[in-house]
Amino acid sequence: MTLAPDTLRPETLAELEASLDQMKTANYFLRVALDQVPEGLLIIEPEASGAYGPQILFSNAAAAVMVGVEPDKGLRGMTLSDLAVDERDAVTLLQSLSLAVENGGTHECECRLQNFYGHEAQRCRWRVRAVFNSLRKLLNFTLLVSPAPVPTISATATKTGPLKGDDLDASSDRLKKDNLAALAQGIAHDVNNLLGPVTIRLSDLVHKVGNSDAALQEDLQLIFSGLKRAKQFTSQVVTACKASPQAKKPVDLISIVKDTVKLASAGANVQVSVRLGDSLRWAVADGTKISQVVQNLIMNGIQAMPRGGHMDVDVENMDIALGQDAVLKPGLYVRLAVRDRGCGIAPENLARLFRESFTTKTDGNGIGLTTCKRFIKEHEGDIRVTSRLNVGTEFTVLLPAVPAPAPEARSAYVPGGLTPVPLKHGQGRVLIVDDEDDLRKVAHMILKRCGYEVVETDNGQDAIKIYQSLARTGTAPDVVLMDLTLRGGMNGGETASEILKFDPEARLVVTSGSVNEDVQMLFLEKGFVGVLPKPYEAGELTQMVHKVIAMMRRA
Repeated sequence: MTLAPDTLRPETLAELEASLDQMKTANYFLRVALDQVPEGLLIIEPEASGAYGPQILFSNAAAAVMVGVEPDKGLRGMTLSDLAVDERDAVTLLQSLSLAVENGGTHECECRLQNFYGHEAQRCRWRVRAVFNSLRKLLNFTLLVSPAPVPTISATATKTGPLKGDDLDASSDRLKKDNLAALAQGIAHDVNNLLGPVTIRLSDLVHKVGNSDAALQEDLQLIFSGLKRAKQFTSQVVTACKASPQAKKPVDLISIVKDTVKLASAGANVQVSVRLGDSLRWAVADGTKISQVVQNLIMNGIQAMPRGGHMDVDVENMDIALGQDAVLKPGLYVRLAVRDRGCGIAPENLARLFRESFTTKTDGNGIGLTTCKRFIKEHEGDIRVTSRLNVGTEFTVLLPAVPAPAPEARSAYVPGGLTPVPLKHGQGRVLIVDDEDDLRKVAHMILKRCGYEVVETDNGQDAIKIYQSLARTGTAPDVVLMDLTLRGGMNGGETASEILKFDPEARLVVTSGSVNEDVQMLFLEKGFVGVLPKPYEAGELTQMVHKVIAMMRRA
């Protein structure tokens, strides 16, 4: 190709750059659109480049969730055989590709899909389309993957007979949970990203106000506590959808009740009195879930008293002997009672109170008390209710308990508090790669104020150029904060891989709204040196940057 004399004129270059930016934007919106497709979508290469079948070129978020891989990490680079449970399933998939070509472009098959998240492998329907150009040259294969309506084989069904009774219910329940897990993970990611700019800015404001205005600091602290609980709850949404239950440990109900009462009753015209028994035991529980239960019960009581009034929250020890309780096992318990003086509950509604979708509120959905009941049952406890119309309602929660640990041993059980993490000042160069403009700018401002030099960008291509340019001048970033979802054609994982190829000593910290404890090790194995889940506080940001620079300073 011969270039015309005016090909490299500044105007022409500007047009080319503008066209490239448009392509990047279009590619970004295409990725976002494909991630909204409820079915798993895969694009794979037309021919196998190795012994394990063709490689995956693209996967949407639904496909990653079905396989049990972090959505922002995706399945790119894996082979189609990696998704099969065994050799028989792999052969079925590879044969379907060949049949799609032979049949003029399409074919369907059913086989099991591997899952790396702890869920049981599920049988799926695979719809294969061979994509050709105008000259009938095979370009790639596009696969749509969805759970098969009825598995052909189950543990209790014959090979020829359909699923019946309990088998069909179990299959339906499993598919329902898998779909819920995918939905929950997506919602948690989006909510965490929305909380990000607010969390980091508010935590910074709490530090700025300090003790100069005690009343304002108290108000800001209360708001921040609510945000921090929201972060805990979104994490709990994802955890609740895991195949294995969350580990329980002794938790101090005193701090949980006091913090939750303060938050739930803020701004209400209801006075909540807390009474605590002597030598209270610690509940063996998930503190976040119990906090949700207490908050829900208090909010229900406040709503039952629109004109204001008084509520009581009592916590005391309780022993249950053998044969004393029809539901609970004998042993040590703590009893938590939430009592309002509101309108009460009609007798005919008491038996239906914990059923899903039942509500007497005009704007309610009936899932609050259902969730409370499920959480308490998961803890091998019980929740009970008594009520009288126009007198009030009392909810009683019983939880297994153990004696409180000695004061010197309690720090091992106490999670991070609801106050902001302190800021950490230092020196170094930080590259922020994040497509959230507000979050990126606030993080830039905070790090700069704490003594760091900061460079920022919203896409992977520019991040690579910036890193390489700085490195060549001997001023490579000491830390790269890498979001997983970026603008342009590259995601955070791909960008990190390119930076590590250029500089294996690069110090990258992954930041994302969908990173939880279960997948953190995956990123560390990929070369990241740290994980900073969103939404993060100003203090958590500066502490992470200081830690990486201090522990991994270049020689």
